[in-house]
Amino acid sequence: MDVSKSTKNEFEINLNTLTTRRWNQEYANKRYTTEPSIPFTQTILDRLEKEHEHASRTVRGLYVGCGNGRNYVPITAARKLDNIVGIDSSDVAISQIQKKHPKLASHLVFETFEAFESDVQFDYIIAIQVFQHGVLQNISRHFDKVKRLLRQDGLFFLRVNSATTDIYYKHKVIEREENGGFTITYEEGPKRDLNVHFFSRDELLEFFTDMRFVSGPGECSELRKSPKTGTWSQWESVLRKVESDK
Repeated sequence: MDVSKSTKNEFEINLNTLTTRRWNQEYANKRYTTEPSIPFTQTILDRLEKEHEHASRTVRGLYVGCGNGRNYVPITAARKLDNIVGIDSSDVAISQIQKKHPKLASHLVFETFEAFESDVQFDYIIAIQVFQHGVLQNISRHFDKVKRLLRQDGLFFLRVNSATTDIYYKHKVIEREENGGFTITYEEGPKRDLNVHFFSRDELLEFFTDMRFVSGPGECSELRKSPKTGTWSQWESVLRKVESDK
């Protein structure tokens, strides 16, 4: 079905409002306030150090979905605030970073990625467990926007749900791809009524035929803490924007 621009925009606004409300509730309940940064953060820092060790100009980074700073703050500390913009659609999360780290206030933007625009391109973009939210149409636009916002040879650090995940909360599948990826709508839990996508490896490779994988997609899995059951799995990738052959 062909969706008009006005209908599509209305859908996105409603989705973003619901997403903001759900995540505001999570952050108000102190989500991620005591958890350490994930190991992928060190992968990012090691690669950036190698990439820009002798940079003669300011290196610009964009962290999409910075939340309340679990991974964003350690990166800014290690990178010495070299213009790492953090954006998030939760004003509660943004305010929590600002309260604990006031020096970061000028680097933070309360905004959805759909609405975010920049006059200049970035040397690297980080998206950890954020581009799995929404249906495939949303996700495809997110990836296209990343490619537009990246400088030539820029790096994209991506971590998203794997299709091998044992989904714990009640849900229904609303999209299923031949390459193994699928989208669900949660019917209970903290993400109730939200659409979340789970990627297959082949699907990620198909999304980024015009970018080069520096590393990955590599799958990492962890058992959920009791009383929850099952395994939660994620793909981690580092990609580089390269000259198109077209």
